[in-house]
Amino acid sequence: MKTRHGILASSVSAFALLLTSPMVAHASAVDEMHAADPAGDQERALPEAEQLGGGDIVVTARRKAERLIDVPVAVSALSPETLTRNNITSLARVAEIVPFVTLQPVPAGAGGLFAIRGIGSPPADPGIQQSVLVNVDNVMIGRGRAAQAGLFDLAQIEVLKGPQALFFGKNSPAGVISVTTADPGKTLSGFVRAGYEFVADERYVEGAIGGPVTDTLGIRVAGRYSFMKGYLRNIAQPGAFPCAGAGCAFAPWVAAGATIPGADHKRLPHGSDWGGRITAVWSPTSDFTAKLKYSYGDNQVATYYDPFCGRGLTHLTALGFTDLQSDCKFDRQMAVSALPSLITANMKGANGGVPYTDVKTHVASLNMDWNINDSLSLSSITGYYKLDSANSFVLNLSAIPAFYLIAFERSKGISQELRLSSNYDGPVNFVIGGFADRISQFNNSSVVFARSAVDPATGRYYTFDRFSKFIAKSRSAFGQLRWNILDNLELAAGARYTRETRDSVDGNIYVNPNGPATLRPAGDLFGRSLTNSNWSPEATLTWHPSPNQTLYGAYKTGYKSGGFSYPTVLTKVFTLANTVFKPERSKGFEVGYKAQLLNRRLTIQAAAYTTLYQDMQVSTFDQATVSYIVGNAAKSRVKGIELQATATPVDGLQLRGSIGYNDAHYLSYPRGGCPAGFGPAQGCVGGFQNLSGRQLPRAPKWQGNAGFTYEAPVADGFKVEFNGDAFYSSRFFLQDNLDPFAVQSSYWKLNAGVSVGPEDGKWKLSLIGRNLTDELVARYSNDIAGAAPGNHAGTPERPREIVIEGRFNF
Repeated sequence: MKTRHGILASSVSAFALLLTSPMVAHASAVDEMHAADPAGDQERALPEAEQLGGGDIVVTARRKAERLIDVPVAVSALSPETLTRNNITSLARVAEIVPFVTLQPVPAGAGGLFAIRGIGSPPADPGIQQSVLVNVDNVMIGRGRAAQAGLFDLAQIEVLKGPQALFFGKNSPAGVISVTTADPGKTLSGFVRAGYEFVADERYVEGAIGGPVTDTLGIRVAGRYSFMKGYLRNIAQPGAFPCAGAGCAFAPWVAAGATIPGADHKRLPHGSDWGGRITAVWSPTSDFTAKLKYSYGDNQVATYYDPFCGRGLTHLTALGFTDLQSDCKFDRQMAVSALPSLITANMKGANGGVPYTDVKTHVASLNMDWNINDSLSLSSITGYYKLDSANSFVLNLSAIPAFYLIAFERSKGISQELRLSSNYDGPVNFVIGGFADRISQFNNSSVVFARSAVDPATGRYYTFDRFSKFIAKSRSAFGQLRWNILDNLELAAGARYTRETRDSVDGNIYVNPNGPATLRPAGDLFGRSLTNSNWSPEATLTWHPSPNQTLYGAYKTGYKSGGFSYPTVLTKVFTLANTVFKPERSKGFEVGYKAQLLNRRLTIQAAAYTTLYQDMQVSTFDQATVSYIVGNAAKSRVKGIELQATATPVDGLQLRGSIGYNDAHYLSYPRGGCPAGFGPAQGCVGGFQNLSGRQLPRAPKWQGNAGFTYEAPVADGFKVEFNGDAFYSSRFFLQDNLDPFAVQSSYWKLNAGVSVGPEDGKWKLSLIGRNLTDELVARYSNDIAGAAPGNHAGTPERPREIVIEGRFNF
């Protein structure tokens, strides 16, 4: 008892320090689920999201464990079986199986694009936070780099759609992706699985072991390693630059003896991904549980994009020269050369001019839960994350390299939350709490422009070296009252108040004297400060007409941080006034119905929603400065309906499906960015067009899926399992400027698999096919720097995969 009180006292002291320190705060609220004994917690951490026979699915959408059909929130829950069957080894792959979700990693900028129902943040600027919050073991991460972190030994992933400010805080106006990793079990157990994917020549192995070490302590250790050669082909050949004389952009490089090196890796994304995790769960008494988790991951691959063209173009261009090696098609083939190592010799992290991406992630959490008595419980959640990334790539994505970027980022966050919950016998109960955190982020980038001659004083060819740094501090208080008007009718109302400060410094720290005169001078730094506050109310009315049916209506609001834009190329035109953007806010309504019917053999979820987003944070691309600029310019509305169902018509057979219609459009966006080369004839005046009434990017109107799993005994003591899934999406725009030549057409994806093993589940051998229709799908694209209008680049999802996998459980 003394130990328990001491630990909680330390947490209270730490929380008080965070609240009073001038260097803290951040409102991304981290509500944690109520914990019980280690065994009970393990049952929550390993929900069977696809149990045959009508088993309950447990989710934590309101930061406590509840049955999926009871919680008044639109949730998609993915079980370990679903994650394994669809090879969900990163957040980016979740979007392949959950409708109206985009989770796309990008090499530079914010590091990724997260969107739900078409609402997401432009990823090209490192200063912006995501509109979809990622919650990993109760650590809240708003950075796009989380899309590149590997996932393994998972208990469940929950996708919460729509604003979630009350329980998750800021940076969740579009929704939350909640990742729960596995805990130690009641007995010593574990698994090892290994496989080979034939198309990408990928090898992987994953394993975990855990269980009780003493009567009060359980430990689990897990890890994963994979290596692939790649599923894209890079055919760029070595050769000479296209010109060398006076006035030639490449003349300084040619004069130094540089030639085009061609592709370093013939297959992309060539590289490895590995990670490890340790979990400890300690319950010294029946009313206290502490859970400590630490995860590390390292993703190292060759940076890749697949260029494509519109407007009838058949080849890319680079500074006016035609790249005859490129086919200008989104087709798993590209021609992107490295930069001559001579030019990058004095650049930190240049990797000899060979494009690469290296992302290291650290995530740690300490969750402590104390049942004070039968009616009150106190929870403490301490979180920490650090994301280190380094990447480089040829900005013009051509066999004629003309621009090269090297970017580094380090972002760190530490947070503390306390929450008091009641469970009285009376009709009224409450949750109150406070949250504080501190986030810091440092970015450094160096860029080489063709035309930049060597700096005689330093021997450097690169054009400039710039940095940016910010510290965000926030604190929030939240509370909710739940009133059981009747035994089966509940009214819940609450709000969260958030106050956030952000301080930043930005500038060039080196400028090549032979570079463009428009660059901001080295050492001419400018600092900026921003303070925002927000009230986010929420109210929900929930009716249970029977124990296995739920009807609800909710009003919800959301909030996303304001901040500072950090353009890739910092010129003299950028000032404090045009590089600050305001917070984004959302409010809307949702009604839903959930039920288990037909003796719990049929589970259905239906939801209808409408949400208004104001002061949307959008970006426009400036070809002159090769930069994206973030600002507030738009108001939009999303509305639609979604239906999910799972059925078990007979023992051994599960049917599943979902379908949704989403109408996401701008209500007002009079100064939307224009596609490159568009003029008055296409509705563009002064580089702007009126996008009011137009469909949002990355917002297909229709998406859905359908699938089955069938398991049957064969031979003596053995069983076989067949599964298949089909996924459909209608067309959608890939770019924020709604370029009509950058559109992902409608597509179908088909997955199928068969496995065999003993009925006791000791081992299983599987043959798995994913994306058997071999569709090449992009979720995001951008204009190519230094290229002609109509030259674009996107990152394709994986094409067809054929996997053989073995798994051993013990």
